[in-house]
Amino acid sequence: MFSVSLMSLVFVIIFYICSLVLSNSEKEYDKSSSFECGFNGGGKVHVCYSIHFFIMMIMFIFFDLEVVMFLSVVVSNFYSVFSYMVLLIFILLSFYVEWWYGKLIWSVY
Repeated sequence: MFSVSLMSLVFVIIFYICSLVLSNSEKEYDKSSSFECGFNGGGKVHVCYSIHFFIMMIMFIFFDLEVVMFLSVVVSNFYSVFSYMVLLIFILLSFYVEWWYGKLIWSVY
């Protein structure tokens, strides 16, 4: 087991050294800039959006995963039900913390 790990480490180091030796070290502006259909990009690169959209998206993903996991609990044993309950408590506590800090209130700052 140790020899396989050592061999893997040696291969990683060899490939890393080869990539450093064989890579092109010149920095070119054209390769690092954005390309939009042959035109130089103008204006702002990043679009500003409200953090509330991001928070709602994360909450939707958490609660959507909770619903998917709830479907598998119906046909499972006690240990998986227990782990699901721990996850459910964690999600509900995180929801409460977001509510407590006022992150769920949709207001304009």
